[in-house]
Amino acid sequence: MRVRYYSTQRPVMPGSFPKKEAVERIENFDTKTFCEQIGQEAWGFIEYKEPLEEGEADAYSLVFEGTKPYWCVTTSIDDRGRVVANITGKINAACKPENAFTRTSRRDIYRDWFGSYEEAEEFVREAKEA
Repeated sequence: MRVRYYSTQRPVMPGSFPKKEAVERIENFDTKTFCEQIGQEAWGFIEYKEPLEEGEADAYSLVFEGTKPYWCVTTSIDDRGRVVANITGKINAACKPENAFTRTSRRDIYRDWFGSYEEAEEFVREAKEA
């Protein structure tokens, strides 16, 4: 079994990944390269014989193969019709998180997820123009 993690912030080098005996392979690219497997750019990858423990990959900015980034846009519409929208988060996941809606006594709050930063930015722009 091989488990691959992509390094999105720096080339894979000493101190940039969890040191384990289970490391099987390290490969760095010549430049930061878009990787379909994670839907974003990376400097290279590291393969382990077994998965990392929870939180280890995040601590080293490693992205598990098969996950992709999703951006959250939070939109708030108050009882006077004023709209506030911003990109409020980013996660890496195997599938897109579900959109959510919350109603309070003074406002409606929407959390919408997008598969690219550009889509999220466009949604924010359109929400602010509406």
